[in-house]
Order: sequence, then structure tokens, then C-alpha cells
Amino acid sequence: MSNVARVTLGGTADTALGIVLLGDYDEPMLPAPRQRFVEVPGRAGRYEFDGDMGPRMLNLRFAIVDATTRAGLASLIRDLTDLLLDNDGRPTDTTIVFDKESTKTYTARYAGRVPLDRLVGGTVGEFALPMLCSDPYAYGAEDSDTFTITAATQEEDVVNAGDFKTPAVITLTVNSGTITGFDLLCRSLKT
Repeated sequence: MSNVARVTLGGTADTALGIVLLGDYDEPMLPAPRQRFVEVPGRAGRYEFDGDMGPRMLNLRFAIVDATTRAGLASLIRDLTDLLLDNDGRPTDTTIVFDKESTKTYTARYAGRVPLDRLVGGTVGEFALPMLCSDPYAYGAEDSDTFTITAATQEEDVVNAGDFKTPAVITLTVNSGTITGFDLLCRSLKT
């Protein structure tokens, strides 16, 4: 078995779970859009409103590579289900990080059924794990900037280095004295 993880589920590498992600897993480039429109009687076509993205479905294909007995396989399956379900047996949010983009994280829940194709005496097999990302985007780590304002006319730039519009959270901490005025200027720095 290779020790190189191709994906982590809930912070646990696939290889640590005794499984390995197969190359033919389904990770769509984009989720299906959620389109909004109105068809107006007497008018050709339809009127389109701004749409957004629907959920992203990941169908991850794994091979079981670390079970040598049927009891070992049962234990491996139990460990995986414990990762995907909460204490009441309901699907729970699970983080998914692919090695090809190790700085991006999806949040998904088990959604479907998992038939197991048993091979080699019932101790090795393959299965597809359907995971639904209600929020279809992968997220990187949060970034923060800290600066100290020492002059009345001092300006500081806060730049979103990500791929999408993201609201900024600005926290002011007064070390001494009182803030008597504060102006926040927002501008787009598109290049």
C-alpha cells in the first residue's frame, strides 16, 4: 500500500483509513447552476434572472487495501462510517481535502448508498462514496492583516487575495486614548 494520501476525510488521510482514492472519481469542474427565470405568455423565450450555483456532488471511488481478514474489513468499514456519521447515526459535515489542492477544503455530507464490490476472498474491494457539498465551493485558509495606526491620516490596504468576493471583518482595538473619527473607504483594486 502506498503511504501517499490522495485525499483526507475529516482530517484523516485515506491511507490511514486503509483505503486509497482511485483515479476515476467524479469531481465535476462546476456544479449545476440554479437558474431562475420567468416565461412570459406572448413573449418568445424567457426572462432570465441572476442565477447561482447549486450543490456540488462528489462521487469518490476508493479501493480497500488494508484489510487482510473479514473482521479487519468490517473494522475498516466501521471506522469509515464513524467518520461520516454523528453519534446518532446521521450524516454529519465532513471536510474533504484533495492532495492536488491541499490548501482548499470542501465541506460535504454522505448522501446516497455505498455498495461494496468485494474482491479477493472478501477482504479487498472497491466502493463509491457519494458526498454532497451543499456549499459548492472549496475554501482556503482565512487570511488576516494586523496594523497599528499611528497617524491621523494613515491609510492601510486590506486586499482579498481569493477568487471570490468576500466580506471583510474589521476589528478596531484602542490601545490608548479614544477614537474620535474613523473613515473606511472601500474600493475595487481590479487589475
